[in-house]
Amino acid sequence: MVREIVFHLGDCKTGTTSIQSVLAFEAWQSAAAQICYPARFNNIPLAKTLSVESEKKFQRKRFQALLKDFESSDADIGVVSAEHFEFVDPKVLKSAIEEYLPDYVGRIRLVAYVRPHADRLVSTFAERSKKGLFNKPLAGMHDKLIEDGLLFYTARFNAWREAFGDSFTLRPFIRDALHQGDVVQDFFRFVFSGADFTVTQPTQQNESLSVADVAMMRRLHSRIRSLGGGGKPLRQAQQALGWYLSDILASLPAVEGAEKPRLHRELAHKVVEAYSADAEMLDNQFFGGRPLMKQALAAAPKKAVEAPQSFRAVDHFSAAELRLIEAWAQLISRMITADDSHFMWAVRPEPQRGPKPRRD
Repeated sequence: MVREIVFHLGDCKTGTTSIQSVLAFEAWQSAAAQICYPARFNNIPLAKTLSVESEKKFQRKRFQALLKDFESSDADIGVVSAEHFEFVDPKVLKSAIEEYLPDYVGRIRLVAYVRPHADRLVSTFAERSKKGLFNKPLAGMHDKLIEDGLLFYTARFNAWREAFGDSFTLRPFIRDALHQGDVVQDFFRFVFSGADFTVTQPTQQNESLSVADVAMMRRLHSRIRSLGGGGKPLRQAQQALGWYLSDILASLPAVEGAEKPRLHRELAHKVVEAYSADAEMLDNQFFGGRPLMKQALAAAPKKAVEAPQSFRAVDHFSAAELRLIEAWAQLISRMITADDSHFMWAVRPEPQRGPKPRRD
């Protein structure tokens, strides 16, 4: 039976895939303690039972399975990792712990990483674009995130601290502030409470997509959506396609000189204006007054390009290349339409696949 449980809460776009890869493949060594990580790759299905209506019916089953794994383990520390906790009400998780993991109340630590506002805006834009969830300009993503309030961090993280007190730790996803400049090293240092450990696989998983990559993915999704007629199964299949195809793209050698998605200067100034107060509050309330988030935000205009980048495929690919994208879109649409559940299973890397879907 594990002695304590560490909940890794995300956020999204803060190196979660790299952390989960090391956990899933047990690519670490430490004489101080052993880890039990029962997830195939992550605990997103568990986290979704706390916030997604259609998943709530699985809550008891998934938490009981987690408890069984932790109770039957000889490890010292149990770890739960899911970036989807970003969208979970802390009070709901606290209630679930009290209901399903009562013997661990008082023996739980939680950690989250927060990405500077401007960087998170760009990465969220690329993430949602590659999954077929967003097809407007980058400035449109800024407007949407302002409306949703996703990047007004302070209130959300204060809610975690109010629910869990000193058991909750927030870390800045800023290279110079991380242990050894690496989020994976920083995370395991937290898990092992500063004791010595070694990570035995590379910790930087993939490069971010280029502007041309994002443009290609957008064109592909647009055509698949048009050919497939819409509906929830198609949207889910497209998200799976976007997730795993982008992983393959990012793992391939980068094209020399390829441009990465960046804010343009006018938008960068709007981002600074929108989030300056939040950055300062976050620094004061969580980082001891060190101007980590404030300085990162203030640097955004200097890192910006002069004019908005184009994410239209016609601006990056020749007629012959667009023809190939169209051919792949038609073929993929045909595969999804024939068997969407098998498609979503097949596009995953083999270690992340569950049981093969059964045909009725």
